[in-house]
Amino acid sequence: MKIPFQLIMFTIPSLLFIAWRMGGRKHSIGSSLKDLGWTTCRAQDLLLATGACVILAVAALVAFRFIPAGLLQGHSIYTGWRFTLHSVWLISINEAFYIALGEEVFFRGFLGGLLFRRFGFAAGNLVQASVFLLPHLLLLYFGKAIWPIFIVVFTAGWLQGWLRFRSGSILPGWLVHTLTNVLAALSALR
Repeated sequence: MKIPFQLIMFTIPSLLFIAWRMGGRKHSIGSSLKDLGWTTCRAQDLLLATGACVILAVAALVAFRFIPAGLLQGHSIYTGWRFTLHSVWLISINEAFYIALGEEVFFRGFLGGLLFRRFGFAAGNLVQASVFLLPHLLLLYFGKAIWPIFIVVFTAGWLQGWLRFRSGSILPGWLVHTLTNVLAALSALR
């Protein structure tokens, strides 16, 4: 079993936030967890998350039509994997816990929560989605022609931020993030 370094790294700011608030004795652990989006959500929020998945899947299909064929071929960590139930299970676990959860904890939970409280939803979500886009710019390594995917990444960050703001929880965004990553990974399977 590999160590989830990304999850650990992205969780550290939230843990420091909790420690800082608890040290000041002004806030309860419950209010700190709520401010980070570490709460449950309603079933209707999960339903909205599935709708967001559909929107992002369609956007990704359109974006990939503008990216030259073969540009991303063979660059997935899942390249060469066979399409089996077992591989889908492994991809889902990896994407949910080693990738998406950490990013949701940081970008929507910690950063989004902070920005929403400080600047309101409109400005806060715009900044959060823009910051989420920044590490994805590393995809330019594969070539400038990959630019259409950045529209999808920004839209995903914005929708996941909207879900976080609306539900108060990172769970709907985590669902969207996991499902969209899994769908992208499945395209690399043979």
